[in-house]
Amino acid sequence: MAVRSYDKLSINEDILLDLPFNEGSGAITGDIAKPHHTFDLNNAPTWTSLVSGRGVLTFDGATEYLDASAASTADMDFTSGDYSVGVWINWTDVGGGLSQIVIGRYGVDLDGWEIYLTEGGGFNYLTQRHHHATLAPNTRDGCYSTGWAQSTWFLLGISRSGLYPVHYRNGVALAMSYEATGMLDPDTCNRDMVIGTRYTKDANWYQNMMWRPRMWSRVLSADEWMEIYDEESGWF
Repeated sequence: MAVRSYDKLSINEDILLDLPFNEGSGAITGDIAKPHHTFDLNNAPTWTSLVSGRGVLTFDGATEYLDASAASTADMDFTSGDYSVGVWINWTDVGGGLSQIVIGRYGVDLDGWEIYLTEGGGFNYLTQRHHHATLAPNTRDGCYSTGWAQSTWFLLGISRSGLYPVHYRNGVALAMSYEATGMLDPDTCNRDMVIGTRYTKDANWYQNMMWRPRMWSRVLSADEWMEIYDEESGWF
């Protein structure tokens, strides 16, 4: 039986980033999408093998993160265009109480976009923000979804088109909260891309496990998010 190549799979149309953490060891991890970005593992996140045999990365929530240079990730400098973000997460907040960056390419109140998790008041939030200093005094917009329980594997999905992005959990669209103006376009950003830490690389550490961060320069549909979930959920 013929096997379809990576680029022939419809789900991989317009994919910009795909980090499956296949290496299992070492201080870098490679992108299997066509742009072939390389991310550095800083302060040694732990290569971890699940019972299923799937390899993931575990972050200590204190110093560990991934990054790639601004120059090498310019294709993910999203502004007015559509984009989608996908990643499997299993996060915890042990004594931190601070927001945990999942992925971003941004400067707070300046430019770019970011995705982060927060525990507060008994709720677990996933927040997406766009930063735009050129629209001061409105320098950032945010939207969020809730129900992101800790110590549980979830497929996190975000599809952004226009003012009202939609968050997906395990392939299901979630109830969203938006600011009155919606999510305005982020300003163009020339900063390193980070996974697991603030753009300054000194705070807001992600804690626990993560697998396969992906990004597309298009909006994934609800059917596509469910397709990914159905194909991959058995490993978790």
